[in-house]
Amino acid sequence: MTLDSVVHDRPAFINRTHDKVAMFNTDLLLSLLMDCKYHVTLEQEDDDSITGFVEELSLVENAPDTEQCLDTIVESMKDYALDYYSQFNYWSMAPNRVGHIPYVLKLLISSDEMIREDIICRDGRS
Repeated sequence: MTLDSVVHDRPAFINRTHDKVAMFNTDLLLSLLMDCKYHVTLEQEDDDSITGFVEELSLVENAPDTEQCLDTIVESMKDYALDYYSQFNYWSMAPNRVGHIPYVLKLLISSDEMIREDIICRDGRS
């Protein structure tokens, strides 16, 4: 099976002694990860700034208003995904971070616009 057939035809599953590998094109991977959404709790602070907490990734950002906060969150999520991927062997074994894998994979292959569409905002006020 060649890389071209994986991209244009179908996924590949490779069994090599004790190793098992699956290869997908990114469109298929995105469709498999379509249910991965990012739940962001937004809270207005005493200084009127907005703090956003990304539940799935345990990320927190603060900005003067909601739109700037969401922009900062998207950048922070992308940076987190790149850092996670660069040290994948370490983070994917950490008990409190292994659940981040599907979210990180989706972030790595998504545009900023796609990430924004996958953010579900919640009001953090009690």
